[in-house]
Amino acid sequence: MKDRLLGRVIADRYRLESRLGVGGMGAVYRARHLLIDRVVAIKILQPERRGEEHFRAWFLREARAANRINHANIVDISDFGETEDGLAYLVMELLVGDALSNLIARGPMQLDEILDIMEQATAALARAHDLGVVHRDIKPDNIHLINRAGRKNFVKVIDFGLARLSQDGRLAAKGAVFGTPEYMSPEQARGEDATPLSDLYSLGIIMFEMLTGKLPFQARDRDSFIEAHKHSKPMVAIEVNPKIDQTVSDTVAMLLEKDPNKRFRDAHHFVEKLKTLQRRVAPVSAPWIVAQQHGDPRRERENSGLISTIGLTAGISDIAAWALKATVFGRMVATSYPGGAGPAQVMKAIESIWRLAAASTRLDGELQAEAKRNERLLTRSKDFTAQVGRRIEDLSRAKSKLKREIAAASVDLERLRAEYSRADEELKSARAIITSIDKGRDEMSAHLRDAYEKAGAMAARRQARSEAVAKVEAKIVKWKEESARIDAQLEEYHQQMDRHSSAIDDDLDAGRRRLAAKVKERETYSRKLEESADYLSTHFNGKPECEDLFRELEELDRNSIVIEPSPSTVSF
Repeated sequence: MKDRLLGRVIADRYRLESRLGVGGMGAVYRARHLLIDRVVAIKILQPERRGEEHFRAWFLREARAANRINHANIVDISDFGETEDGLAYLVMELLVGDALSNLIARGPMQLDEILDIMEQATAALARAHDLGVVHRDIKPDNIHLINRAGRKNFVKVIDFGLARLSQDGRLAAKGAVFGTPEYMSPEQARGEDATPLSDLYSLGIIMFEMLTGKLPFQARDRDSFIEAHKHSKPMVAIEVNPKIDQTVSDTVAMLLEKDPNKRFRDAHHFVEKLKTLQRRVAPVSAPWIVAQQHGDPRRERENSGLISTIGLTAGISDIAAWALKATVFGRMVATSYPGGAGPAQVMKAIESIWRLAAASTRLDGELQAEAKRNERLLTRSKDFTAQVGRRIEDLSRAKSKLKREIAAASVDLERLRAEYSRADEELKSARAIITSIDKGRDEMSAHLRDAYEKAGAMAARRQARSEAVAKVEAKIVKWKEESARIDAQLEEYHQQMDRHSSAIDDDLDAGRRRLAAKVKERETYSRKLEESADYLSTHFNGKPECEDLFRELEELDRNSIVIEPSPSTVSF
C-alpha cells in the first residue's frame, strides 16, 4: 500500500522522498529541505496516535530533550512542530549506518569494539543525565553506528521518545510500565520512575549481550522478562563466555545489580571504568578507517547533512520556467495578431505572468535568506548549548568524583570512629583496673605495671584515632564545600541554558512564522500564475499557428521537473 505522505511537503519546506522505517510512535522518512538544499530525516507521529495526547506530548518532548543535550553521540535534531492538519514532526540528521542490534545478531563481539561503543554511548548518556534527561528506553536498536570522518562505529544514540525531563511531571499514571521488556531496569519493571541508574542497567544488558551473544535472562514473553528483571538473578557473563576477562564480567554484574545504589554511582563513574578497562584489558585497535573504503562518498556528505541536490530546487526551477512561458505567450500574441497587440485581457494576463514571476523571484530570495538566517540562529544556539553542555559535563564529572571520594571517606570515618570507641572503652577498662589496685604498697606489682602500660597504649591509640577522625572529617567538610560550589555553578549554567533556549526558541518561532507567511504568499503567486496561464492557454488553444509554441510550453513543463538522486539504503 502506497504511503500517502510520500511527496508531501511538511511545514512548507521538507519534501518527503521515501520511508525509512516505522516505530512504535512514528514513521521515519528521508526528506529534502527545499530552501537550503539539504537531505534530512523526519519522524512523523503515526496518524492513529494523534488523538492520544500523551503520545503527542512524548513525541514532541523527544525534540526538546535531544535539543537540550546537543552531544556529538546523540542524534542531532534541527526542527520540530505540528502541521496545520495536526501532524507532529521532528527533523533530524539522516544517519547512514547500522543499528547495534544488527552487529549483536552476528554473535559475540571483540572486546575493544565493545568498550569503544559502550564508552561513546555512556558519554552521551552522561551529558543527558547532567542536563536532567533520562532516556528510559536504551536498547541496541536505539544505538546507531555510522562512519564519520573516517572513524568506524561512531555512536549515535537515538529515539528519546520516552525520555523524561527531570523538571517535567510524568505524563502517565503512577505504576505504568514503559520501555522495552528485554532491557528495562527492575525499578521500571515495578512501575517506578526511571532514573539515570536505570539507563546504566540497560547498558549492562546490552554489554552482556555484546560479550556473549545472549541476554542475561531467559524468558518467553514480555511479562516473563518483567518478572525476571524484578526477581531473577542474571546469568554471569564469564560463565556464558569463558573467554571474557573476569574484571569485565564483574563490571557487567555491577551494572545488573537489582539495587540501583549498588550499580556505578553515575554515568561518569562508568565512563571512568570503561576507560580503565580499555587501558588494561582491551587490545590496542584504532577505530579509524579510510572513508573511501566505504563506497559512495556522496553518502558520507549526506550523513553530515551537506549533500547538494542534482538540479535546481522546485521553486527556482518554476520561476525560470514561468519567465520563459511569458516569452512563449508573447510570441503567440505576435503570431496570432498582426501588429503584435492582442486583446486587453490577453495582454493583461501576459503582463501578470511577468510581474508575478519577478515578484516570486524576489520572494524566493527572501525565503532562502530567512531559511539561512534560521539555520545560522540554530547553529549559534547549538554552539552555545554545546559549550555550556561541556562545562556542565566537566563540573558534573568533578562532582561525581567528589561524591565517590566523600562516600569512600565516610566508610573510613565510620571505621575510625568504631576503632576510637573501642580504644576508649579499653582505656576506661585499664584505668578501672589501676584504680582498683591497692596503691598503699611500696612496690609496683606486675599486675599494676601491665595496667599502666595498657592504659598508655590505649590512650595513644585513642589519640591517633581521634586525630585520624578529625582529618577525615575535615576532608569531608572540604569536599562537601567544593561540591556545594559546583552545585552553585551548575545551577548558574542551567539557568543560562534555560534563558538562552527560551530566547532562541522565541527567535526561531518568529522566523518560522515569517517563513510560513512568505511561503503562503509564494503559493498565492503560484496560483495566480496558473490562472493567467490557464486563461492564455484556453485563449490560444486551437490556433494552428500556435501549435509549435504549445509544444515549447510542454517541453518547458517537462524540463522544470527537478531530478532528484535516488534514496540511499538507510536503516534508522
